[in-house]
Amino acid sequence: MSPVGSSTLAHALKAATIAAILAMLVLPSLGRCPSVGQEELVTAPAPAMRCSECGPHCTEMCRISVPPKCSQDCDVPSCEDCRSAAIRDCRARCKAGGCDCDGYATQSCTGSCFGSSSCSDCMRLTGKQCTSDCNSKCAATCV
Repeated sequence: MSPVGSSTLAHALKAATIAAILAMLVLPSLGRCPSVGQEELVTAPAPAMRCSECGPHCTEMCRISVPPKCSQDCDVPSCEDCRSAAIRDCRARCKAGGCDCDGYATQSCTGSCFGSSSCSDCMRLTGKQCTSDCNSKCAATCV
């Protein structure tokens, strides 16, 4: 191959490599819109929705979107599971006996045993707010 031909081939390979790299950078971002929040996508009513459909639509959308928002309050082990694990841990550490494993379990499991209402409170309040917001948006755009 002549030097001119190999130079052309090198330029073509370089251009193809650059195009491939750009494609890898651009293609994964297609179809995503980072300026729109997940909450808006989940609770926004469909265009030209009938007003009578707002209630069921919002109830379903909020049923899906609320639990992840309350996961910090709700994703705790049950009181019994927490206490059993804490007592097991205490007994394993306390070989000589005389340890207050019940007290240790009570102290270790405060969130699971006494904070359980925070999950239901979060679900209730966040669900109520979600439904209200969704119904307001829907009422403004429904036909």
